[in-house]
Amino acid sequence: MRTAIVLALVALSLSSTAEAADRKISDFFGRWLGTGEATQGAAAPVKTQSRDTEVIVERAADGFKISWTTMSSDVTSPTKSKVKTAEMTFKPGAKPGFFVELKSGNALDGKKTTWARLSGDTLTINQLVVADDGKWDVSVYDRTLKDKDTMELAFTRISDGKIGRQASLKMTRAKE
Repeated sequence: MRTAIVLALVALSLSSTAEAADRKISDFFGRWLGTGEATQGAAAPVKTQSRDTEVIVERAADGFKISWTTMSSDVTSPTKSKVKTAEMTFKPGAKPGFFVELKSGNALDGKKTTWARLSGDTLTINQLVVADDGKWDVSVYDRTLKDKDTMELAFTRISDGKIGRQASLKMTRAKE
């Protein structure tokens, strides 16, 4: 009996691993709603904002389009809120699991270089900009599927090698 239970647990863990390895971009399609917080400082992060967000991921030609709206409220003055929106469209890259943003430019020319990578349960979008003085800025958006209807976002902005801002949000797939 114990052997059967152990074998069942091993089979279950292997099927979870196989499911993660087999993620497709379409697994991320849908409208996602969530909330979280932003922090600043790497050694002793300080909460600076609360955030509410809507993310929509959908098919676009042979790639995908992602758009999001985030409302952030300053923790010291909650009535001071900002709303930001963004939209990007990606086409498949030269390697499996990689995507290139249609408007991506050359970072060394001061343009945003944007690409996405699908690995396991995580869709990562990276943006790199190099300023005229050579200083650089990277934004990393890790969107990880926890199950069919739950996604976590981990955002990190690194400026010239130092973590500037981080945010984490928990999102659920909207039922339409």
